[in-house]
Amino acid sequence: MAITFRANKGQALTYTEMDQNLGQFFYSSSVSNDGTALVLHYTGSGNVPINQTSHTVSLIKGLPQGLDRQVVYYSGSMAVTGSGGFIVDSGSKVGINTAGDDLPLTYNLEVSGSIRASQAVLSNSDERLKSNIVSIDDALGKIKSSRGVSFNRNESPEVKELGVIAQEIEKYIPEVVYKDNKDYLSVNYGGIVPVLIEAIKELEARVQELENK
Repeated sequence: MAITFRANKGQALTYTEMDQNLGQFFYSSSVSNDGTALVLHYTGSGNVPINQTSHTVSLIKGLPQGLDRQVVYYSGSMAVTGSGGFIVDSGSKVGINTAGDDLPLTYNLEVSGSIRASQAVLSNSDERLKSNIVSIDDALGKIKSSRGVSFNRNESPEVKELGVIAQEIEKYIPEVVYKDNKDYLSVNYGGIVPVLIEAIKELEARVQELENK
């Protein structure tokens, strides 16, 4: 069966002619069970027996070697590349600037480094999504027992930062402290804001009491 070319015909090919041309080379395609190969079922394969066997094209040949779960992406130079710090774990957790020894990831998004947002980073806080709502007791005491510190991170000793120590905060406001799969602690700094709100209100009440004497 000959292939019909547009140049030979002198006009555009019909859909039927294009389908027939395509049929000269393969009948259909599928992906192997392990997802590593594309199989082109030629017209001579088991689907349509005409003396040709199916052809397998590797989907991973030529890809850069990297860490398990590393994301491979198009580099813009007619090639693909990967970054050891860009990984997807369990299909629902993403790590950026992370390493293989961070696996398995603890949180849905883990970033090692700074994050910049041009707009607000929001957290659901609608009353309709909550239950057991209770005002914070002894908020001023929790704040007085905590301390703010300046420090340098071991990984970037030249940068001075301000914050708290998770182990200290855990003693008085445990609700804002989280532990990852390596037992390292993180602090939800935004979660300290409600404690500060109630602490200011308690302090204002004390000031009013003193002024009224």
